[in-house]
Amino acid sequence: MNLIDIHAHLETSRFTKDLDQVIERAKKAGIKVIINSGVNPSTNRDILELAKKYPIIKISFGLYPIDALAKEINSGESDDFSRKIEEFDVDEELAWIEKNKDKCVAIGEVGLDYNWPDSIEHKEKQKEVFEKIIKLAIKINKPLIIHSRKAEVDAIELLEKNNAKNVIMHCFSAKKSLIQRCIDNHWFLSVPPIITRLQHFQTLVQMTPIEQLLTETDSPYLSPIAGERNEPVNVTFTIKEISKIKNLTEKEVAEQIWKNAQNLFKF
Repeated sequence: MNLIDIHAHLETSRFTKDLDQVIERAKKAGIKVIINSGVNPSTNRDILELAKKYPIIKISFGLYPIDALAKEINSGESDDFSRKIEEFDVDEELAWIEKNKDKCVAIGEVGLDYNWPDSIEHKEKQKEVFEKIIKLAIKINKPLIIHSRKAEVDAIELLEKNNAKNVIMHCFSAKKSLIQRCIDNHWFLSVPPIITRLQHFQTLVQMTPIEQLLTETDSPYLSPIAGERNEPVNVTFTIKEISKIKNLTEKEVAEQIWKNAQNLFKF
């Protein structure tokens, strides 16, 4: 079977000691491609180096919503964010992404995050940046991998407003009506291994045509086993769950998802 993890973060410190072994486990399980997503300028450049070392890795350049507000967050307006984020010029980074567009297969992760901060000003700034990113992705003809935590309606509306077509809703946690709206827009929904213990993703798979499903891990997050680090090999858990829900063989599920990914990412 040809398997794919369309969203991972292997550049994080949680993979520093054993990334070679992580990659080997993925290969042995049949994973042919891991799309590693950046979240800011540093990680966008780090994953370029990862892809040179590990050909299995493809690149998605991203600007995580909170990172895109680094200047505002680090200015002292808010001091309760859980990690230090680097300051950078959004327009400069978007220009760099456009210059390096041939090195990536997608733009992401990008989007909106209303979990924190929750001020109207920050939300409006996020939307302003997100719209710039959507327009860039359309201009350079790259799929968008969308983060939309607690901001699903606004994310959908901005994507619809800009007539975005090649869209992947990553770890989409919205209610059924919004899942259906994504389906009706012919977007893709990517399913993490945490489907083994979250009914929400089981329902999402029930609702979504298999032609619009993709598999992701969001490694090192969203593990199928609580408390354990997630890694790309765990795509196999997602394939098994989808096969049960769709009443298909694992091979049939894997083949269709691989086909979906090939058509979307053009590799």
